Amino acid sequence: MSTSLYKLKSLVAPLVAISAFSNLAILVSPIFMMQVLDRVVTSGNFSTLLLLLLVAIGAYLVQSISEYTRDATISRISHWVEHVATPNALNANLDDRAALVDHIGTAKRFFDKGLAQTALNIPWLPLFLVASLIIHPLFLGLIFAIVLSMAGVKYWANFMTRDQRVAAQSLSAAEQATLKNAMQMQQGFGIRAVGENLLKRFFTLQHKRQTVEDDTTSTDALKSALLTFFRSLTQITALSLGAFLVVRGELTAGGMIAASIIVSKTTLTLDGTFSSLSEIRLGLASLRVLQNQSSGTQDAFTEIPTLSGSMRVDNLIFPRGAGLPPRLDRISFELNPGEVLAIIGVSGSGKSTLINSLSGVEHCPIGTVFLDETEIRTLGPDAITNYIGYLPQRADLLDGTIAENISCFVPDADDEKIIKAAKIAGVHGLISALPQSYDTNIKDSPFLLSAGQQQRVALARAIYFEPKYLFLDEPNALLDADGERQLCDTLARLKETGMTIVMILHRAGIMGLADKILRLDNGKIADYGHRAEVLQRINSGKQRIEIPLNPHSIQDLHDWISAQFTRSNDTEFRQKATMVGNELFNIAGQNRGKDAATTVVFTFKFIGDNQCELTLIDPDAGVLDAKLKKMRSVIAHPEVDMLDLPPDEIALAVVMQIADDMKVKTLKDSCIYSTLLSTDKGRAGLPEDTKNRMH
Repeated sequence: MSTSLYKLKSLVAPLVAISAFSNLAILVSPIFMMQVLDRVVTSGNFSTLLLLLLVAIGAYLVQSISEYTRDATISRISHWVEHVATPNALNANLDDRAALVDHIGTAKRFFDKGLAQTALNIPWLPLFLVASLIIHPLFLGLIFAIVLSMAGVKYWANFMTRDQRVAAQSLSAAEQATLKNAMQMQQGFGIRAVGENLLKRFFTLQHKRQTVEDDTTSTDALKSALLTFFRSLTQITALSLGAFLVVRGELTAGGMIAASIIVSKTTLTLDGTFSSLSEIRLGLASLRVLQNQSSGTQDAFTEIPTLSGSMRVDNLIFPRGAGLPPRLDRISFELNPGEVLAIIGVSGSGKSTLINSLSGVEHCPIGTVFLDETEIRTLGPDAITNYIGYLPQRADLLDGTIAENISCFVPDADDEKIIKAAKIAGVHGLISALPQSYDTNIKDSPFLLSAGQQQRVALARAIYFEPKYLFLDEPNALLDADGERQLCDTLARLKETGMTIVMILHRAGIMGLADKILRLDNGKIADYGHRAEVLQRINSGKQRIEIPLNPHSIQDLHDWISAQFTRSNDTEFRQKATMVGNELFNIAGQNRGKDAATTVVFTFKFIGDNQCELTLIDPDAGVLDAKLKKMRSVIAHPEVDMLDLPPDEIALAVVMQIADDMKVKTLKDSCIYSTLLSTDKGRAGLPEDTKNRMH
């Protein structure tokens, strides 16, 4: 909404004019009393009394109408400010939204707590001071003496308790935070002791706060008593001063009564005004901020009827400030419609900042993100809702039914669309098994779903509008093996529909879905390209390992070989490679000479997506050509009992059965065993005793 709050300025003059009637009416009672005592009582003229009464009633009627008009107008202004400012605040930059919402709350309190009425009365305070001066200058001096005395009491009390109040506020904040943490910890198993100790800390902080507050009790009580004393003193001192002046012949009896009323009301009005000045200033300052924000240049939003799914990122730079390196530093790349990009990198490398910038959650200050040639900042709310899906690292479900959460709380949501999203996300069966199915209320059953199950429901929410772009921040971080397989199937189906997917990955279980990989390092692109090419470059420094030739090293060898595989569908391929590595390790152990070196070298290399080469370099130059020929003959005649062979020959037979090819090259000072493995050849053809050996 682009309506400017500067329209409020046009209402100030009428409201001040209306408040004039309300303030002038305060003088009705003193004037009425003065005229009655000085004219009616002395003359006995009842016609004058009736006329004065009718004029006073008319004045009070005008006052009532004026106050009704003023208060009703201020109430409507409060609602209008909230109505106009809230959309503007929510459409502002992410960093400014919280502050603007706070300003809206402050402005609303300005109107709702009577501060606006007090501010409108300020221009008319001189009128009462002048009236007091006209009656007699001593009454004006009395007003200032009492008001300054009350202000001095307040200043003294605030000065004496300032440090204690600051300490009490700090302790109260720590107290509430500790209690919140304690309640969260007590809900988890195995960490109840933490919750109990936090509760003890909470009670300690509570006791300290109460002790600090007790120190201010006597001062606050004395301040309250003194203020009550001065308020009570006002009218009797005004009457006493008036009586003194009447006795001296400087004032009439009516003037005495009128002066006491004016002094009392003026003193209370001034005291209330001075007490509210700080809140009035805050309210007016918040209104100015909201006016400037609402009247500023509005972003031009574009509602695109459809997007293709392509993405182009140009020179994203996200400054960190304080002279630190930027969170993102010159990030540029392109994606075609339907491609899947995996963003990887160590913690703190800028992955979350990048995906937030790409999805529009937090716009990057420098650089541009184009979705189908449209800058993301200019996309309208409808386009963002319909074409961009986002799943944070830990997605929370909100109070409401599961159906409402999936449909993003759309009024009159389409049940078929909800179920379709749940089925694609693989949670339809999970939800249907709940006691109330899709009508299960999250608030009533907060622990019914595990963190991983909530994440999968949130994925259904992210794809409810069938977006063209889906952004996922570590989607498999909270999932078990079954959940990860289901996620992989879901993303594969979404990929088939042509959806462009960008995901942050720490675990490699769904890496195989990625068409491209972008590796970040300290906010910069360390590598980018097609998955196989990037993985090969990443693993280039990890494709060689030297390990001691002893039984304790076999686990290190298994872990190293497993680390080479990053796709979720490579489980059997990984198992075959680790089996071959184990047997090569056994061969080296059996053929090593007494004086041979104690370490061997393994190398690993992918050949395409479905083949790999695993090589062992053994410093012991054993001669295995004859054994290799023998094993080929044995494999060609499966009737031979494998268990009758020596261990090194059994190991050779196992490797030759699993591998597509095996070569042994004997050099002067070493022996090289090269094996070629693929996803096509498995263990099905192995003799049963050989299978048992591998187990």
